[in-house]
Amino acid sequence: MISWGLAGCGDIANKRVAPAIKSQPDSILLAVMSPYANELEVFMKRHGIPEGYTTLDDMLNNKEIDAIYVATPIFLHYEIALQALKAGKHVLVEKPMAMNNKECEILISEAEKQGVRLGVAYYRRFFPKIDEIKRLISEDVIGDVVGARILFHSWYNPGKDDPKYWRVIKSKGGGGPLWDMGSHKLDMLIDLLGMPRSVSALMSTQTHDYEVEDSCSVLLELENGGHCIAGFNWNSKVWADEFVILGTNGKIKLDPCDGDGIELELVPSRMKGIGKEVTTVMKLNASNVHAPLVDDFAKAIIGNHEPKISGKEGYKTNKILSCIEESSCTGKRVSI
Repeated sequence: MISWGLAGCGDIANKRVAPAIKSQPDSILLAVMSPYANELEVFMKRHGIPEGYTTLDDMLNNKEIDAIYVATPIFLHYEIALQALKAGKHVLVEKPMAMNNKECEILISEAEKQGVRLGVAYYRRFFPKIDEIKRLISEDVIGDVVGARILFHSWYNPGKDDPKYWRVIKSKGGGGPLWDMGSHKLDMLIDLLGMPRSVSALMSTQTHDYEVEDSCSVLLELENGGHCIAGFNWNSKVWADEFVILGTNGKIKLDPCDGDGIELELVPSRMKGIGKEVTTVMKLNASNVHAPLVDDFAKAIIGNHEPKISGKEGYKTNKILSCIEESSCTGKRVSI
């Protein structure tokens, strides 16, 4: 059995991570850590966790713990993950894995040095529809892929007393909608269409008064030379979550991206290009979308192999994030 320690008692840990670990047949959620004693006590009772710690050192000193799940604000990912790796623990860390490329590289190097597993929680790769989309692309159902479009916008303007206000502080959240939701969508893009070649971007804070961007527009050159246009916004009360892959003979549309459906649109007569056929394919997500992620990581530990989203794989998204920020700052196209 794999004994887990959980760093963090926030929303994701409560709703998804703790239940996912407890449901994994080869895992035990042995301990949890939070510097806030009252929060820690409530969390332990809610999830039936036998051991609780208010310091990371105390939790890492527990020799029974095999793996650590890091479910803290982004600015804490690196230090907690690094200490856990140095203590010989396997580490599964929330996304993005760290605040910059150098931190990512250090974590990857330390995991290799210690001979332990490092994974990043880009759980959307485990959506069942991802495999179906890959099949549609590989079998040329939509023809040659020529482009993609990603759109996410919502309204996010927390008060300074909101527990999630850290997300709008650059030094704690890394960035605004780009880092929060854009990172997930970019990871999906990498998984489905490969690592982009270059990026041009524009970032600004148009509506709100916090220091991170509330608007981000990106043009990516795809691996095959196609184009991807992506927009991430926190300043529109009209919610949207779309992911479209365009081919020469059709397109794949996810709307909402996190839903269960795949809308497949094909031109019935490829010679005439007249009319269209639209089919919706349903691929149901897990009731707890973190469960397949945790299950994959546990099996990687047991089987002594890399998890599906390893540290090296998760680092790819950080590379894109840094290039987007560089392009926005310099006004130039940046190679990835």
